[in-house]
Amino acid sequence: MRAVRRPSVADGPRQKRGRCVMFVGDVDDLFSRTHHVCVVGAGPVGIVVALELASRGHEVTILESGSFEFDPAAQKLSEALRVDEVRNRDMALAVQRRFGGTSNLWGAGCVPLDPVDFDARAIADNVRWPISYAEFASFLPDACRYANCGTQFEQPLTDIAPCDDRFTMGGLMRYADPPSFLKAYAQTVSRSARIRAYLGATVTAIRCGADGRVSALEVHERDGHSGPVRARAVVLACGGVETTRLLLAMQAEEPPRFGGEAGALGRYYMGHLSGALADIRFQNDRLDRSFGFFRLADAAYARRRIAASGAFQHREQLTNIALWPTLPPMGDFEHRDPVLSLAYLALSFPPLGRRLVSESLRRINVGDGKHRFAHVRNVAAGLPLLGAFLPRFLFHRFVAQRRLPGLHIHNPARRYPLHYHAEHLPNPYSRIRLSSDRDALGLRKVVLDLRFSDRDAEAVVRTHEQLARWLHETGLGALIWHNPAENLKEQVLAQAGDGVHQIGTARMGENNRSAVVDRNCRIFGSSNLFLAGSAVFPTSGQANPTLSAIALAVRLARLLSAEAYTHEIRHEV
Repeated sequence: MRAVRRPSVADGPRQKRGRCVMFVGDVDDLFSRTHHVCVVGAGPVGIVVALELASRGHEVTILESGSFEFDPAAQKLSEALRVDEVRNRDMALAVQRRFGGTSNLWGAGCVPLDPVDFDARAIADNVRWPISYAEFASFLPDACRYANCGTQFEQPLTDIAPCDDRFTMGGLMRYADPPSFLKAYAQTVSRSARIRAYLGATVTAIRCGADGRVSALEVHERDGHSGPVRARAVVLACGGVETTRLLLAMQAEEPPRFGGEAGALGRYYMGHLSGALADIRFQNDRLDRSFGFFRLADAAYARRRIAASGAFQHREQLTNIALWPTLPPMGDFEHRDPVLSLAYLALSFPPLGRRLVSESLRRINVGDGKHRFAHVRNVAAGLPLLGAFLPRFLFHRFVAQRRLPGLHIHNPARRYPLHYHAEHLPNPYSRIRLSSDRDALGLRKVVLDLRFSDRDAEAVVRTHEQLARWLHETGLGALIWHNPAENLKEQVLAQAGDGVHQIGTARMGENNRSAVVDRNCRIFGSSNLFLAGSAVFPTSGQANPTLSAIALAVRLARLLSAEAYTHEIRHEV
């Protein structure tokens, strides 16, 4: 192989493109040495594994398929076939092959899993996590530090809402700042003497010996070099779909691996159900205004959510669901709100819209883009209001040290669509499998068969019914339904779709009959192959998965650090 010397991350930044610092590892060094711990993927989870190990004195190699800038050729490698295009988001909008991964696309909302998610519940087929909530939660402060989102996730409204064990309005979503881990950690990684990052390095196969131990990763480097990369331990942190894809490719070469066709690998593919079934009308202004964006003493932004308590979920056999008031559909000019219409017009212009939000969110809000003139009329009619609103909003959104994460406008009627973000129940028929189509590097593409069931929808409806009763009995407000009661379940299923939150396809468990990894996220049947990310979650909960995946990444890095001194890998029995 021809020797090619290029800057390594250990050399520090050597080339700049725009605002990004470009660093790439030495090609010869990548293929010639045995690496200590090799992390596949430089999204938030992979970056945290690497930083945490490096902070404990270990050498880490990161392999990232993308670069600092968006690379269409790299992104095309994520193409997947979708059984139902309505149910599963296009991978071009759901993931990004780039340093920082999908944090370059997300809304930066951070919220942890709840204690109830770790319980064995009949409604979730008694699926149990092999670790306790207390053990998981012990790593949350460090996860919050990496996300820079603050650590307080509860702020009870004791002076407004009565004490009640049914629902709470005290739960908070916090917001990472900066949202992109590229912006947050590119310089940190580049300056680390213990981390080598190779951009444009795509793993196409995992080779194992007869004992199940990973002997090499087959890596294709973007300049055409390819070959085996050897490491003492390998951590797959390349997203739920891509991690599953690499493991399915292993299974295709050795069908009995991971329990064979009937095993857990690729099954139990979960995301979340989201949408709106009703409007919420708050009884008083104090309660209404408590649901806007606000900052706590730790400086990070927060937003309040409504949720059933764990005890009430158990008692009523409910799934875990968070709800919060949101704005009317931006594209519906009938709202006559000049702020919303101006936001719509900004997003409808793609070059500007893509600078404001992710392309996925832009398309959701713009829709067909047919009514721009009506939105222009709304803006013209509301110029005085815009003159008072815009300077303050623009300052806090784009200039202030802490970025305002979103837009929420209070209205005199105190009435808003009530958005829900609901747990998706484990289902073995909701799955990822390999197709016969191959990408440009020869790796088989996957088929995404994301399914939502009547049980998922019924639980969402029952939670809303219980919430309506609670609001009425406490005098806090009311729900105004969008459709008749007999149509609610169908409405939930019509709105159901995800693909952004890729959960459960390589879940952790007590044994290889029902799971893919053990309680330490080590692959069953392999001594040195580990998984990091939401693919290992046995249940989905109501929470966006990134913060919890980062917490498990911190835990995995510390377990690897403890084993690194002996280089002996001890499997959980």
